[in-house]
Amino acid sequence: MMGFLMVSGAGERCRFGAVWPGTAALLMSVAACATVPAEQALDGISTPPSWTALTDDAPAQAVTENWLADLGDARADAVVAEALARNKDLENSASQVGAILANARVTRASLLPQAQFGFTASSVRTPAGDPQFNPETGEFEGGGEASSSDSYRLSTSLSWELDVWGRLTDQTRAAYLDVEAARLDFAAAQLSLAGAAVQGLYGLTAATLQRQLSERDVETGENNLRVIERRYERGISTSLDVRLARSSLAQSRANLAQRRQTEIAAARRLETLLGRYPAGQMQGLGTLPGLPTILDEDGAITGVGEPGWLLVRRPDILAAEADIEASGLRVAAARKAFLPSLSLSASAQSLVADSYDDVSYDPDDLIANLVGNLVQPLFQGGRLRANEKAREFQLKSSLAQYGQTVLSAYEEVENALTAEHLLSTQYTAQALALEEAKAAEALTVRQYLAGTATIFDLINAQQRAISSESQFITAAEARLSNRIDLYLALGAPFHPQTDPDLIAFDQPIGSSKEGS
Repeated sequence: MMGFLMVSGAGERCRFGAVWPGTAALLMSVAACATVPAEQALDGISTPPSWTALTDDAPAQAVTENWLADLGDARADAVVAEALARNKDLENSASQVGAILANARVTRASLLPQAQFGFTASSVRTPAGDPQFNPETGEFEGGGEASSSDSYRLSTSLSWELDVWGRLTDQTRAAYLDVEAARLDFAAAQLSLAGAAVQGLYGLTAATLQRQLSERDVETGENNLRVIERRYERGISTSLDVRLARSSLAQSRANLAQRRQTEIAAARRLETLLGRYPAGQMQGLGTLPGLPTILDEDGAITGVGEPGWLLVRRPDILAAEADIEASGLRVAAARKAFLPSLSLSASAQSLVADSYDDVSYDPDDLIANLVGNLVQPLFQGGRLRANEKAREFQLKSSLAQYGQTVLSAYEEVENALTAEHLLSTQYTAQALALEEAKAAEALTVRQYLAGTATIFDLINAQQRAISSESQFITAAEARLSNRIDLYLALGAPFHPQTDPDLIAFDQPIGSSKEGS
């Protein structure tokens, strides 16, 4: 029997002519065409030795081994522990990993013999015949008694496809690489969820602080209006002053309503992440925590490693790499489907017995057969070649996905590093602006009461102070959120120390019992 095998690899066409049985060189050629290193996806991309967002030439230092501990916030640790224990999306991801593992075990079963045992019992009953009238004799004749017959038989069968070329092994290895990729994707989901939970906590805290700021603004506006109305009654202020004060107070109340809505929405987002009912009752912290420094004595960012380190740290990149290897194995398996397959089957049956007690288990009485089946595909309407093409395109897709995942990871780190510098500058400037705005407000209040400043000056000074404090809160929350984004982009690990079973679920995070 002669067959012609034609397989193709990425970027080149590989043709092999072979006479059955194939040689080892043929198999090595087939396997080589399907092997594609993940680094091929990064061809043409010049990766620098250090992050371009860093202006210093300091040597790379290891990434933190527990960014959650670096935050030094027990309440952040608590929300992460609760989210990991009860988040429904994460629970769904865990179930998907279990399903993929079960499917891999199904694929692995094809490597092993398949055995079956059968027992057949049958019973045939013949009804009694009706007697027929014989006109010659004038009597009913014929008919008969009912009869029955029983039969019993035992049977066993065994089938096994020999993995001569390693096709089944390739499929099994690919299936278990799918499991590895799913587990890595699950790890990436855990990392993302941990970051989202902490960012949700700090976002809720910032929303609470903004709402409290608006409440103070409304209270200040009400006090201003009372003072101005009294001055108006004594003829010191004008009706314009009163209307401006009322307008400012109305605007402050509108802002308060908006910030209450923002706070409730932030609480519901966090409650949903934690697997709680989104009642909007969870509270933030009393204040935003301080940001742990990652700067050295010269002000350079440390502990972020090198760009190449992401390839072995980020779980999503490792998952994409596993997907490439699995796709390559499936290409190899699709090509090996052109080669002959060898399978064995065996069966044994007992002789038919009239009763169960007469069934013979003696090997000498068994009817047995052994069949070897050698099949060489010749024509299947292009199914095998189309399947090979589909697997090759899937491999190309996996390579492209890997390259894009790596580039996106680089982008996330570079953006977070740039933001680390800029947000730090913004935070410092905003703190100074707040300090000056509060001093200006206090001075304007004294001048207004002394009659040397107008109501316009007073309202403007108060609004600048409120706006500066609001922007300061926003800047502080943005720094915290960006720092967590940096940890996530670097693939930094985390290890919550809080037992979720010890969390008081009926007590809002940041309540008075926990402290602020």
